[in-house]
Amino acid sequence: MSYREGAERFYDLFDTKTDAHFYLELAREQGGKALELGVGTARVAIQLAREGIETWGIDRSPYMLNAARANIGMEPREVQERLHIELADVRDFHLEEAFGLIYFPSYSFDHIMEREEQAAALRNIRRHLAPGGVYTFDLAHVPELKPDSGWFVERKTLDEHRLVVRTGYHKTYPERSIMSVNLWYDLTEDGRITERYFDGTDVYIHSPEGIKTLLEMAGFKILNCYGDHERHEFDESSKSMVVVARPV
Repeated sequence: MSYREGAERFYDLFDTKTDAHFYLELAREQGGKALELGVGTARVAIQLAREGIETWGIDRSPYMLNAARANIGMEPREVQERLHIELADVRDFHLEEAFGLIYFPSYSFDHIMEREEQAAALRNIRRHLAPGGVYTFDLAHVPELKPDSGWFVERKTLDEHRLVVRTGYHKTYPERSIMSVNLWYDLTEDGRITERYFDGTDVYIHSPEGIKTLLEMAGFKILNCYGDHERHEFDESSKSMVVVARPV
């Protein structure tokens, strides 16, 4: 997503996830510091820091980082001191740190559209891993990509007067392995729209074979590929690919 100003306020409201325990378990297994790519509102990073893990986070959206800083500011001082976030792009960031765990949650790797940029991001991630460190990320799994399009509407109640409505339109282009998504957020008060925001993006739909080849080209080997964050075995019916990889 481009995460234009305003839309970031509703990101966690609609896209609630239960993946933090997976990254927390891996961070404990690996030891050392953790780095979240596409840190967003710091939803996961904060949970790691609460458990005593020194956690860095980068994001290319200044608006998402503003939301992250606001959320971090509500945490106790000892948690805040374990969190370090900055504006940077996964394809060319440079930190003076090495990490036992680097993770890229919320299907965010899908937002890197070009193959060479995907490879550049992986090479950069590899440079920031400590010896023995692992990189993990999740991807949407679409067993058979077909031409498709459609609308959806979701509603979330804030209080007795205010409601947020998210309207979305998606279209799939199988020949390019791309899905295009447009989102409109309407904040209503007593039935009247008081604010409206638009956001949208294209995402790249990876195949299991394609992501394996891409990782191997960047110098990684896959340790595990799960079908979800509960570590169930991946198969063709899985809606996600949760990949754990290590440099060769």
